[in-house]
Amino acid sequence: MWMLAPSSKAHKVAAVYWFSISFWAFFVGSQVHTIQRLSPFWWGWFLHLGCTFIPVLMFHFAVVFTGQKSQAVRLGLMAGYVITVAFNLLNLWTNVFTSDTVYRDAYAYPKPALLYPAYFVLFVALVAWGTILLIRHLPALSEAKRSALKLFLVTHVLAYTGGMDNFLIMADIRIPPLYPFGLYLIPPYALAAIYVASWHRLLQTA
Repeated sequence: MWMLAPSSKAHKVAAVYWFSISFWAFFVGSQVHTIQRLSPFWWGWFLHLGCTFIPVLMFHFAVVFTGQKSQAVRLGLMAGYVITVAFNLLNLWTNVFTSDTVYRDAYAYPKPALLYPAYFVLFVALVAWGTILLIRHLPALSEAKRSALKLFLVTHVLAYTGGMDNFLIMADIRIPPLYPFGLYLIPPYALAAIYVASWHRLLQTA
């Protein structure tokens, strides 16, 4: 019962969040094999199924962890999920989200279409909103848990900054050293999340 055990809810939302990241990373890393087996269309669709849910799940985690109950936050969360589902449905039946698959530097990339910039804006907005909620929650924590959350936030910001390269390269934009090393900032983020959740039991505060 999530309502009776909010710490359990925080753990579950965090687990789904990291599963979404792992799902996306799997299709990024295994593209040579999955494109051959699934076709470029289905590879791109599954890739974005994981990718599009990352920002809304990150925001959902921040809402649960910080105990936010304001109407604006609830509406923002609901709208985030509705729009995310809509993006994936559009990507399944139309060419207004992505269209075709392009290849550069021996890698494959779904080609951004008309509505893709809207997804980028939503991605940045939800991650920024969730990050702000976590930062504002720092004073409510004990000193040890505050230090743990700060460590998480540092790696969190670095990982999302590095991840921006994934959007830029789709438009054939390369900014060294963000390209090609930006994605290497994601593993330290995962390790920090494991460390603060297991050693400092940070999620038990939610």
